[in-house]
Amino acid sequence: MRIQVEHLSWGVPGKTIVNGVDLVVGDGETVGLIGPNGSGKSSLLRCIAGLRTPTGGVVRYDGADIASWSAREKARQLAFVEQTADTDSDLRVSEVVMLGRTAHRSRWRGPDAADHEVVAAALDRLGLTALADRPWKQLSGGERQRTHLARALAQRTSALLLDEPTNHLDVRHQLELMELASSTPQTVVVALHDLALAARYCDRLVLMHGGTVVADGPAADVLTAPLLRAVFDVEAEIGRDSLGHLAVGYREPVR
Repeated sequence: MRIQVEHLSWGVPGKTIVNGVDLVVGDGETVGLIGPNGSGKSSLLRCIAGLRTPTGGVVRYDGADIASWSAREKARQLAFVEQTADTDSDLRVSEVVMLGRTAHRSRWRGPDAADHEVVAAALDRLGLTALADRPWKQLSGGERQRTHLARALAQRTSALLLDEPTNHLDVRHQLELMELASSTPQTVVVALHDLALAARYCDRLVLMHGGTVVADGPAADVLTAPLLRAVFDVEAEIGRDSLGHLAVGYREPVR
C-alpha cells in the first residue's frame, strides 16, 4: 500500500506542530521518522493514522483520502501502535490480541477458527504464546507493548504505523521487533528515538525539526554530522560498527 502525505499541517490553538509536510512511502517500504522531542514526528504519525484531523493537507492510501474512510475501514487497512500500552482492562493477553480481528467479522459473529489461528500466529511471532492466558494487569511494560504489537499483527493490515515501539523493550526484543518491521511485506512508518536502530532497519529515514522535514533519504545521507548538529545540537561522529552497520557517536552538546 502506497501512502502519500500532501502539504499536511496540524496544530493546537496558537501553535503549529506539523507544518506543510510532503511525504511518500512506497508499497512495502519501511520508513523511519526521526527527530528530537517536539519535532512533530508523533503528531505526523497520528495524522497519517487518521487519529488527528489535519488543519491543512491530505493523507492518501493508494490514492484514497483517509478522511473518507469509516473507522471500520481504517482498522482493516492500517494498524497503529502507540508509545505506551496502558489500560484498566481485565482481559487476558489472547483476548487483547483478538481485538485485532474485530474489523474482520460481522458485529454479531464471535471469533471463529480462522480468527484463533491468526491470533495464535501473532502471539507466537512476538514470543507471547506462554503468556496467552495471563491477565493484562500482571504484565510488565515490555510485555504489554509486545501484546499490542501482536494485536496490530492480528489485524492483518496493509500498513503498520508504530510510534516509538521499542519503548519498554529490552535490547533483544528491540532487535526482534525492528527485524519484524523491516521484513514484513506491509508498508511501515515508524517513529524512533534510537538513531542506530533507525539506520539499521529502515529503508529510508525522514528527519524532522520544528514540524517540517529537513532531510529524507538513505540513512547515510540523513545521519550526517552537520545535520545532527543543526537538529539535535550535538557534535557527532558517523562511522561503521564491526558488522558494517552505520554507527553514530556523540562527542558533546553544541555550546
